[in-house]
Amino acid sequence: MGSTTQRDSTLVRAVKTGNLINTRAILAKGGNANAKDRDGVTVLMLAAQAGYLEILRVLVQRGADVNYASRRYGITALMVAAAHAQLDCARFLLQSGANVNAQNEDGSTALMAATQMGDRSMVKLLCHHGADVNVIDRSGDTAWKLALSQNHLEIAEDLREAGATLEPLPDSSILFPVVASGRPEGLPTWLDMGLNVNVCNESGETPLMVATDRGDWQMVELLIRAGANVNARNSDGSTALMAAAAQGQLSIASALLKAGADIYTGDRDGETALHLAVLEGHQDMVKLLLGWGADVHAVNRFGDVPLMLAAIQGHSEIMTLLVPRISRDRRDALLNAKISGETPLSLAIRQGDLNAVQILLNSGADIHLTTEGGKTPLMTAAEVGNVAIIERLLLTPIDLNLQDEKGATALMWAAHRGHQFAVQLLIERGANINLKHRGGCTALMLAEFNRHHEIVKLLRAAGAQE
Repeated sequence: MGSTTQRDSTLVRAVKTGNLINTRAILAKGGNANAKDRDGVTVLMLAAQAGYLEILRVLVQRGADVNYASRRYGITALMVAAAHAQLDCARFLLQSGANVNAQNEDGSTALMAATQMGDRSMVKLLCHHGADVNVIDRSGDTAWKLALSQNHLEIAEDLREAGATLEPLPDSSILFPVVASGRPEGLPTWLDMGLNVNVCNESGETPLMVATDRGDWQMVELLIRAGANVNARNSDGSTALMAAAAQGQLSIASALLKAGADIYTGDRDGETALHLAVLEGHQDMVKLLLGWGADVHAVNRFGDVPLMLAAIQGHSEIMTLLVPRISRDRRDALLNAKISGETPLSLAIRQGDLNAVQILLNSGADIHLTTEGGKTPLMTAAEVGNVAIIERLLLTPIDLNLQDEKGATALMWAAHRGHQFAVQLLIERGANINLKHRGGCTALMLAEFNRHHEIVKLLRAAGAQE
């Protein structure tokens, strides 16, 4: 008895370490091919778990029971192989007579183990060898339900094709991982089950919105055909069209518009698809939306029209698209609208966008309109030191010596900020170099205070006095 136990232990060690030579030698001397370790795990299971196919062959040849179930949990070698992705071992066990539908004490099968592991090759092998895809374990689960719960969608489809009973139907939320999988060819199968194509997740998003966010136009097309609500809103009030516009997804936006997407609606902040496309600088998207009649006069809750956003972002090419669409009776109001003290022209100047400045001026923006603090466009250009914009502004007859609410002139702003070439240009164009602001400072004094030495030289050379 003792020698048999010792021989079993030696065989267990040989199998665990993958020692084929010792395994053969021990079996040749009468070793038990059904030997177990202290936990009741057979050497066949140990070999199956580790993927020792040759040892597995030797054990079976020596009489190992391929259908032996452990006392604890009722596990078989095939279940072990399936749970550890040992495909070759599982194939050999099946060829050697392993019961493909054996159940452990929880009612689970090798197929369920492979399904939970997401091992598609193993699932196909087991199904090929006659696995019952509709076995129900003690928890009421089938392999198909387990595949869904683990988001193994390809396996779920394989099981369905193998005859899995789709009862009860899965929750419609399964559509989210299906859409996120990026496999549009698999979507019709799920939609054919009668799932709710407009199901919402915790953010209020629908599968259509998720597909749009992913830029998956094929998935979008399929969802639209299946009856997806193209005007559904998420918790932020956004629609799929808004998402497509913000991302510049032209094909998707076009499909949504053709399906009846509302181009005029805004999100919680009043941002329309056009606002978002302008903000992100998607010129072709802006063209598409304008072609579908997007409202260039729409105002978000911050008071911005699309033109204002284009000016803020410096998207001059988009401005050229927007301005002609502004109705004549509202053109003056929109071109000269003030938001937080700024106008489209002042914002374009701050962006240093000469093209945008020219577009606005040519379209009728008021070159004399002041912003917060009484600052004229020329003062703003002088403050940022953009000589090209200053030159463009000076093409229109304007007073170089206008003063803002604190008495500062364009020259003072340029001198204060240290913009030498702007100072030089303004001097050449006839700016009064000796005017004082309300604090009593001249442009020269401001340059001296800020240690702009080259500007000090320029002003002194032009006759500036303290």
